[in-house]
Amino acid sequence: MDDKKQGISLKWLARVSGMVVTSIWVFYFIRYVLDVGYKSLQTQNSVGIILFLLIFTLSIGVGIAWRNPLSGGKFIVVLSILLSIFNYFTAETSRFISVLFQGFPYFLVGVFFIQSHFAKGENP
Repeated sequence: MDDKKQGISLKWLARVSGMVVTSIWVFYFIRYVLDVGYKSLQTQNSVGIILFLLIFTLSIGVGIAWRNPLSGGKFIVVLSILLSIFNYFTAETSRFISVLFQGFPYFLVGVFFIQSHFAKGENP
């Protein structure tokens, strides 16, 4: 496969995987609001609020990477590392599982976006 086709397929792999990961989090958040109710969101502790803000910012990063794969991919990788560190220190049990299921998927999406940029042969 030549570089241009590989870059296009990597770009779409990154886009689709980014949308899947983001959709899972949006579904989880909507389900939480419907199950628990909006009033309970107002009484969330700071850990829950920070986690929500990190996930929300990562979801925006997927949108940024859709237009600009290199800068969006770097943004996603940095924020996913911050999310992993945050999860590691705030998880009460099974820290590795928490990091694996929350930070690692976004990290892979960011790496896919960065690789798709370089596979197209563009200059940074």
